[in-house]
Amino acid sequence: MNEALHVWALVPAAASACCVAADRRRVRVPELAASVIMLLAMVDAALLGIVPRPYWAALLIVGAVGLAALRSPRRRHRPRSDDDALMTVHAALGLVAMAALLLAMAPASAAAPAHAHGVGAGGTTGLFVVASIAYGAWSAIAAQRAHGRLVRAQFGAMGLATVVMAAAIVV
Repeated sequence: MNEALHVWALVPAAASACCVAADRRRVRVPELAASVIMLLAMVDAALLGIVPRPYWAALLIVGAVGLAALRSPRRRHRPRSDDDALMTVHAALGLVAMAALLLAMAPASAAAPAHAHGVGAGGTTGLFVVASIAYGAWSAIAAQRAHGRLVRAQFGAMGLATVVMAAAIVV
């Protein structure tokens, strides 16, 4: 069951990446790169298992920091629309949420011993799952407030992918 949920999470993640790519009104190359990296990590984790999940998680965190730095208001000379700013925050937080879920999915042998920091793996997994569900709820709110069909679809699809991945971990 949990493998099926992992595979089903790929559908909205792919739809999210397609929505970013199809939005011709705005050039969002960094956000598209973030979506593609996230999708590749999910495909590998769900189907292939080539790259260890902690390495994917590290790459996703680096991508989130890079995206935030690249899209920083200090680096921009012209103001960005509310949708553009929200898209950047959404993509960066999506990278962080996916990194957390990949770590929660990691096999026990890849995780630190449960007594290492006084918190068992179940506690951190639960925290990651709750944070991912919160991200999914925030995505739904962002989708309602966004302008443009593709932007709304991107927010909704990425939120759904994250919630389905969290459900796969719980099951």
